[in-house]
Amino acid sequence: MITPRLCAPAYELGEYADPVTELPELQADPETADRLTAPAAGFDTYRWSDGQVVELMTAAAQRTLGEAGVPGDEVDLVLLATDSLPRDRSAHRDVAELLQETGLTRATASTLGLMDCATAMAAVGTAASLVRDGSARHVLVVSGDLADHATGGERVVAGGAAIASDAAATALVSATAAGLPVLGMAHHAAPEAAQGEPPRRQLAARVAAHRELFTRLAERHPVRPAEVRAVLPSNFARNVLEIYLSDVGYGGAKLALGNIGRIGHCLGSDPLINLADRLAEAKAAGEEQADGAEDRLVLLGAGISHLAAVLLGACPLPEADRTGEGAG
Repeated sequence: MITPRLCAPAYELGEYADPVTELPELQADPETADRLTAPAAGFDTYRWSDGQVVELMTAAAQRTLGEAGVPGDEVDLVLLATDSLPRDRSAHRDVAELLQETGLTRATASTLGLMDCATAMAAVGTAASLVRDGSARHVLVVSGDLADHATGGERVVAGGAAIASDAAATALVSATAAGLPVLGMAHHAAPEAAQGEPPRRQLAARVAAHRELFTRLAERHPVRPAEVRAVLPSNFARNVLEIYLSDVGYGGAKLALGNIGRIGHCLGSDPLINLADRLAEAKAAGEEQADGAEDRLVLLGAGISHLAAVLLGACPLPEADRTGEGAG
């Protein structure tokens, strides 16, 4: 069976960076401002763009394809995980421009949605399934959103647990390019965690949802917290993430929280952004890959009532023989 590899994650942030304290929502609500900018939560800067989301997507996709060493005309499918495309036929024009500018001349494109900030991880899992069964050799996953479209312009999101930023992120899921093996994926819907419920009930529902998600992930590919080197999550407030993930054994040093202050919550793109930064830092430091224990990574995307997690091997697989695996 083909082992799908997640290759060359890359991202493009909104071109402007501003302090979160300048947001009108926080200036009008000092209590929320104090809570989100406190060290326990950690928000400092958010990114925004006055361009179109496909501009951010195109820049990230070009970077991914270049780093992966895969020509655009060898990509079979593009999965767009976004709520920020136009709601009319002009979306087709925008996507066609993205495909043309990135050289994706043979690829078909489709969108995934309805899972909020968990959609991109569901897209990675879907891409891995297509590669694993030979339906595609290379699938490009493209995530990206602008708050003006995805949240109606709101920047304080996730029930007051995050500050939304504009960004896009991409990764290639491939049968042959060098990358991290995709070992499993799980998702879970928890409508009872949606906003509108009393805060205590929402908290209980979200804790229960994380327990169910990680139970499902372990059922698909047996994994224990001791075997996971890091969880790369959606960038919610640090104290919120600690509540959810410590409960299932993934708190403390295993929880990657370094980007929360720097870039805010880039909606569905967070896990891929966090992975790209982690790989770049390891490469710059010349870190050796660990063997045995702690040889897994988890990408965790969390929406209002949806969760999706992707389990990766932490040690990259080398480039494979392109004539011997996959399907064109």
